[in-house]
Amino acid sequence: MNLRMERVNKQLMRQIMDVIHKEVDDPAIDFLSITRVETTSDLQESKVYFSLFDESQREKVEEILHKMIKFIRVSLGKRIRLRILPQLKFIPDDSIKYSVDMYRKIEEVKDKDEQGDVEEDNRENS
Repeated sequence: MNLRMERVNKQLMRQIMDVIHKEVDDPAIDFLSITRVETTSDLQESKVYFSLFDESQREKVEEILHKMIKFIRVSLGKRIRLRILPQLKFIPDDSIKYSVDMYRKIEEVKDKDEQGDVEEDNRENS
């Protein structure tokens, strides 16, 4: 990805977050984070990846974002100077959830390993 596309993606990410948190009044999206934006080189489409603090709200938030796409694009058009403003596609980002799950599994293995070491030490000392 070239430097221009990186700047476009970062600018889109900042502005989308700003629009969502300042201009969309729905408590379901209060804990929404835009994790990354990937825009095609022709600027026709941007995939906007988001994560939520409360995964149980995922379907509701996806529905809200889908309904708000036109509003968000219009707001972006007023904030960003691009010849072509890309179509937005909101996609849930599971990478954070995956990372947390992996961390928990690693910690479980560590705990089991430590318990095994303690039990082995106790047997040796008896």
